Amino acid sequence: MKTKDLDLQPLPLRRDAIYQLIKDEGVVRVNDLSERLKVTSMTIRRDLETLERDGLVERVHGGAVATNRGLRDPLFTQKSILHQKEKDAIASVAANLVEDCDTIFINSGSTTLRIFRDIKAKQVKVITNNACFPMEDMPSGLEIISTGGIFRRESFTLIGETATQTITNIYASKSFIGLDGLSVQYGLTTPVQAEAQVNRLMIEHTRGPVIVVADSSKIGRVSSFFVASVSVVSKLITDKFISDEDRRSFEQIGIEVLIC
Repeated sequence: MKTKDLDLQPLPLRRDAIYQLIKDEGVVRVNDLSERLKVTSMTIRRDLETLERDGLVERVHGGAVATNRGLRDPLFTQKSILHQKEKDAIASVAANLVEDCDTIFINSGSTTLRIFRDIKAKQVKVITNNACFPMEDMPSGLEIISTGGIFRRESFTLIGETATQTITNIYASKSFIGLDGLSVQYGLTTPVQAEAQVNRLMIEHTRGPVIVVADSSKIGRVSSFFVASVSVVSKLITDKFISDEDRRSFEQIGIEVLIC
C-alpha cells in the first residue's frame, strides 16, 4: 500500500490512537508517530494541529505533549471523537442489561448517549439530563423523560434546580452513569459541580443496580468534584484495555466488571 493510501485511514481512529499514545507516554515525536502509524509526517502534524485546537494536546518543537486533562472540563465535541469503538461496545453491553418495563436513569456523556439507540427491551422509561438524545435514532418502544434544566453548552447537559427536582420525584430500577474519573480510592468524580449533583441524585434515587459505563482511559483518573463512593457501583462496563490490577481491585470490593 502506498503512503498516500495509508493517509486515508479513518481520521477519528487515527487521531484517537495519537491522543492515546501521547496520554500514555506524556510526550511523542512527529517522526516516531509517523513510523508507528504508517502515515506521513505532514499527516501527523495536521492531526496534532486538530488535537491542539480541541485542547487535548500541546504541540512542542518536533512533537506534542499531553495536557493536564484531570484539571479541566473537556468539551462534549472533544470527548465524542475519542475511543469511539470502545464506547460503542460498552453501550451495546449496557443496553442488553435493560429489561422490559424498566425505569432507568441515563446521565449525560458521550458513552451514555450511545446506550439509547441499542435498547431492545419494551416499555422502558428513560429519565435523562443528556441534551443530545433528540439527535439519536431511538427505538420505538422507548419513552424518554427529559429532566429539563439549564442547558450547559460545553457538555450538552441539563443541570440546575429543574433537573434535580425532576430526579427527586422518580425512583429508577437501574441507572447508567458515565463520568470522567473512576477510582477505588477517590470514587466517582467529574469536572463540574452541577453535573456531580445531578449524577449523585440519580444514584441516590436508584432502587436497583448502579451501572458505571467508562472506557479504560477513565479508570484511575480523579476529577475535581466528588459524585459518590465506588461502593455504590454494582457493575462496571469497560473495555479490554483495563489493567488486570484495576480489574482485580474493583472485583475485590464486590463490583462486577464486564469487559467488552
